[in-house]
Amino acid sequence: MNLSELQTDFQNILLDAKCRNADWVAEPQQNLSSQQRLTIYHNAYRIRLIDTLYDTFEHTANYLGGEWFDKLAASYVQNFPSSHANLGQYGKGFSEHLAQQLPNDLEVAELAHMDWTLRRAFDGADATALTQQDLQQLVATGAEFSHFQPVPTLSLSTQQFNTLDIWHAINQEKVPPIAERLAQPVTILMWRKGHSPHFRSLSAIETTAINYLRQGQGLEAIGEALNQDYPETDIVAEFGGMIARWLDDELLTR
Repeated sequence: MNLSELQTDFQNILLDAKCRNADWVAEPQQNLSSQQRLTIYHNAYRIRLIDTLYDTFEHTANYLGGEWFDKLAASYVQNFPSSHANLGQYGKGFSEHLAQQLPNDLEVAELAHMDWTLRRAFDGADATALTQQDLQQLVATGAEFSHFQPVPTLSLSTQQFNTLDIWHAINQEKVPPIAERLAQPVTILMWRKGHSPHFRSLSAIETTAINYLRQGQGLEAIGEALNQDYPETDIVAEFGGMIARWLDDELLTR
């Protein structure tokens, strides 16, 4: 057996649901058998990945409790092997897995999606945020606004349940409220400000504006589009307030 074949067989032993023996592992004269020694690696692989899921999906684990989270995490690990050298990237599909496993408790998947997105915002790409002073200088020089864009850590998520209330309760170490479907879905903005992940809910008009921004439209074009979409709204005041908040939240970059 050459090295490549040995590595492939060892990986297959780790990934199989049940640990099997291998004839290339020498049988000791005493202590643990060859299969028992392989089982140590078989279990350690799963424990390490489950620990990674606990770390990334902290609020979800607290909400479900250890027993339930262990079972769901173990089934995810068995069905979705690690494929990235960076353990921080493991768990990308965990929220979808929870939605499939718990179709009657979809707030769990929403909670997991928040966990994942905020963690990815924390270690996301850096960008120089636009400040109020930067904008004033650009206005003074008559510069075009078409090149503005959201920071790379910005993400939008639609929630159908009172997941934000559940999140806040867990954060404050309180008993989470009973999950309830919202009368209207709410859009959640998630991003990193400075060195910390942030999130907040958005109004319908701000959701529309940020979607235009993500499509690459400049501020002037967004204002014109909002005038068309919301003819009954004072867009000058509304959009002016949005831009001020975007600058304060460090959402814009060049």
